[in-house]
Amino acid sequence: MAGWVIGVAGILALGALALFFWIGQPWGTINDLLLIVTIAALPVLMLAFWELGGLTPTPLALMAQVLGWLAAATWCVTHLLFVLGVVDIDYQTTAATGAYAVESVALIYIGLWIAGAALLAGPWLTAIRWLGVIVGLGIGAYGLGTIISGTSGVLTYLGAVEYLLLFPVWGFVMAAFLARLGLARA
Repeated sequence: MAGWVIGVAGILALGALALFFWIGQPWGTINDLLLIVTIAALPVLMLAFWELGGLTPTPLALMAQVLGWLAAATWCVTHLLFVLGVVDIDYQTTAATGAYAVESVALIYIGLWIAGAALLAGPWLTAIRWLGVIVGLGIGAYGLGTIISGTSGVLTYLGAVEYLLLFPVWGFVMAAFLARLGLARA
């Protein structure tokens, strides 16, 4: 279910972002709320990777799992505080600072988690593992790009493609794959 939530909310967030650039508010806020939904659903998908196993020894996998949940929670709480007007995120700066930097670091870890989990997943994950690696590296690149150059750097633009376009696709692909895998095991 989490994959479907990531996919649907991600596609809706992309549409809301387009409407924000075309019309303005409230579409920016709607985009922000939908992005929170995508990242909030991610720990459930992370749990599926844990349950199905991989090549990482259990203590390291557990540490990565907990840190992944913390990164997702940190990003969601920070972004919700931004939506509520409690913290400010200046997307026009040349480099992420404050709450924006906190979100960026969380995205770097989330991206590395997705890439690493996909790469190190056991034989249960088929060739779609490479989509996860690409998506994860892209999300991480987006976070790193915002720390280095804000929203205007090449790394940010390249990472945004994976974050805004391929992350929802990966959610849909993982949802369909896990559903088939669950039916096969039933």
